[in-house]
Amino acid sequence: MPEHPVIAALVAGDRDAFYAQEIEARREAGMPPFGRLAAILVTAGNRAVAEAYAREVARAAPPAEKIQVLGPAEAPLSVIRGRYRYRLLVKAAREAHLQAYLRVWLGNVPKARGDTRLGVDIDPYSFL
Repeated sequence: MPEHPVIAALVAGDRDAFYAQEIEARREAGMPPFGRLAAILVTAGNRAVAEAYAREVARAAPPAEKIQVLGPAEAPLSVIRGRYRYRLLVKAAREAHLQAYLRVWLGNVPKARGDTRLGVDIDPYSFL
């Protein structure tokens, strides 16, 4: 199986080749810096409650050209300090008005109840 060009550049220690391959892959995928991302994190003390609210949030997402909502899915670190975590990823074209979209969308989502929390991270550095 041929090695992926980014992996080959890493193995070879070729920083310039790595950068060229990575930046082109990001351009093709519309990922930062060529696109925008937002992470929405739903947490609760009960797994079923966190998942149900995350699904409710996802269902409320209005359709939008140039904006895609992915998830919800269990976060990579699915439990921290007894709180269950579900994530949604919002992927937008660079020219899309991501904050305005989120404001309208999340303004129409029923408020979280009990110990359920919803957080938003624009252009996150990590998805853990």
